[in-house]
Amino acid sequence: MSTEAEQTEDDFQRELVELFGQEAQEWLVQIHSALTELESQPDPDRHTQLVEAVVRGITSLGGSAATVNLSDVERATFALLPFIDTLKDRTTATKQDYGTVREQFRLVTTSVTTATGITLELGPSAEAPAQSEPAIDFLTLLNALRTLQDEQAAQGNAPYSLIPQVLQRLEHEARQGADQMPASVYHQLLTDLQAADAQYLESLRQQLPVVAQHLIRLRTEGLTVLEPDNILGVCIQNIEYLQGLAKQANAASLVTFLTGLQNFVSLIVQHRIVVATQRVQAVEARIRAVVLTIEEWITAGQLERDAMSRLLPAV
Repeated sequence: MSTEAEQTEDDFQRELVELFGQEAQEWLVQIHSALTELESQPDPDRHTQLVEAVVRGITSLGGSAATVNLSDVERATFALLPFIDTLKDRTTATKQDYGTVREQFRLVTTSVTTATGITLELGPSAEAPAQSEPAIDFLTLLNALRTLQDEQAAQGNAPYSLIPQVLQRLEHEARQGADQMPASVYHQLLTDLQAADAQYLESLRQQLPVVAQHLIRLRTEGLTVLEPDNILGVCIQNIEYLQGLAKQANAASLVTFLTGLQNFVSLIVQHRIVVATQRVQAVEARIRAVVLTIEEWITAGQLERDAMSRLLPAV
């Protein structure tokens, strides 16, 4: 029969595991999204950023597991690191390397699920296609995607596009000698890329109002917000984080806006400039407008994925 002290300790450990489960899900989603984008063959700089993001996610997840004594999760998580090393050079990373990393990542998610009991919604991974399923040759699919891209450019209503990411992935596959794209692989690619973009954009939509709140304090309290908590310094850090999300979402216009916003706040902090209330209000209004635009982008991404899906019938 357990003592009251033992019961209290057990309850405390359960609370720690529950909190870890919530944190672990966030890290796993970020790792999954980064791995998905890595498989789309981004440019070299972006590839390096994604590998670094995966390593950070792994070390953070493994470290958190260690603090709550979940040794199985800790071991499975850190065991993934050597496999990530095979992806660091994008010119030598193979399909097999990515497949192995996916398998090892599944072991990590299984260990987290077993330890915490949480249900993870990361999206299914692409499976090896059956030989009898529908497929399309690369040249036909590439031409169809380029035609769709030209149509969207003519409409002039797409602030960013998933199509270049898909084209880049298919062109890479073609250079490696593939001549056909199975339907299941194509549709999974579209789903993963659109889901990753939507996640980044949703994070931006949620975090931008925090920046606006900092500016409201600047407008109402003046330069006193620089002391003692340095609210605007925190604001600059938030903006830098959001810039990274915007780059991951391929939202070039948003990256430009955030760069200008960072310069605006940095000048205030560095030179202790007193900014007119009307100007601060104008920046706040611009942030609110951008938040609404992001909501439109998320919807546009879903519509674009649907349009690309119709190019190849689903299984």
